Amino acid sequence: MDVSGRAVITGASAGIGEAVARRLAAAGFDLLLVARRAERLEALAADLRTKHGRDVKVLGLDVAREDAAQEMLAAAPDATVLVNNAGVGRFGPALSIPAEEQAQEVRLNCESLTRLTLAFLPGFVARRRGVVLNLASIAAFQPVPYFAVYAATKAYVLSLSEALDVEVRGQGVRVVAVCPGPVPTEFQSIAGSPDAHHTPRLARRTPEEVAEVCLKAIRRPRPVAIPAPFHTIMWWFQRFLPRRTVARMAGDAMKKRLAGQGAAPG
Repeated sequence: MDVSGRAVITGASAGIGEAVARRLAAAGFDLLLVARRAERLEALAADLRTKHGRDVKVLGLDVAREDAAQEMLAAAPDATVLVNNAGVGRFGPALSIPAEEQAQEVRLNCESLTRLTLAFLPGFVARRRGVVLNLASIAAFQPVPYFAVYAATKAYVLSLSEALDVEVRGQGVRVVAVCPGPVPTEFQSIAGSPDAHHTPRLARRTPEEVAEVCLKAIRRPRPVAIPAPFHTIMWWFQRFLPRRTVARMAGDAMKKRLAGQGAAPG
């Protein structure tokens, strides 16, 4: 697709979001960077303006707010790309994590993403031009014990993205679910999950590698983009196993990770 113009990126202050911002600016996109940590966004925006000469706007905003979509639309009425990257996870036995924290996961990963996607899509459709990239996860393809709510939210993101893509693809618009595996960022320390640097290289990708996949997904959209070929192969094989078996295998792997952190699996 011939998509240029302005990209809106949530969770742009660090990790995958920052890497996507850098890659899209280098590819010629103007940007609207959105995150709660406005000071980080300002520093990133200044760097991108200097390096690439792009028009980079900053919006310090919690995208979980009900009015976030309206503020973002007002700040970027000319947007042609929306990258829903903001998200959170909590690793560990579900019964050991406060229920309200897990409900907040659902609100950010599912509800906020839905509000933003459905707020920007009408303009894209009206102009017959635009791409929504929703950052899901390889965890979206299966139940993941000890990462239960996170995996469930990403399954929602995957399902929603695939369904909406069918609805809008004949109107010059695409919706893509990007499904990375472990990516070394600050996400792991916030989630309390194992350091992604310990994951074998064939299953791990850097933020910059995921950003490159995102750029390719904008230029040549397909419903699902999986950065690591290893995970594509694993997903293909898992389709032939009973879902209960896949869940049990994932649970066993997560128990080992918990044990490696010195935590009781529950």
